[in-house]
Amino acid sequence: MRQAASSNLHRFLLEYFRHPIGAPPISNDPFAPLRQRFLTRCADQLGQLKAIACEGGPLPRGAGDPLVRIAHSLAGAAGTFGFPGISARASELETLLIEQPHAARAALDTLIAEIERTLE
Repeated sequence: MRQAASSNLHRFLLEYFRHPIGAPPISNDPFAPLRQRFLTRCADQLGQLKAIACEGGPLPRGAGDPLVRIAHSLAGAAGTFGFPGISARASELETLLIEQPHAARAALDTLIAEIERTLE
């Protein structure tokens, strides 16, 4: 028993001192690189959403429209990678763009705000 505890302590110390002080902890999350890629893509899409919001006038509509595709993509990917707020706002925007485009502007603004909060 005493040898097992000593062996565990030895392994811990080897692992602990293998990494320089101040180095980020090693992530055991296999999705971390994918999540980071999603956030990078999300930042790019935020720029696109802001450009559309600044154009004014009626928002585009229909399943083939780039805004609808961005909203659809964000709704699925954000939920997959653990960002339920973005997912819910993007899903709401997508639905409004297709069913009630005249009411979608507020949903676009809400999605932009949610992405900005997440990326801070």
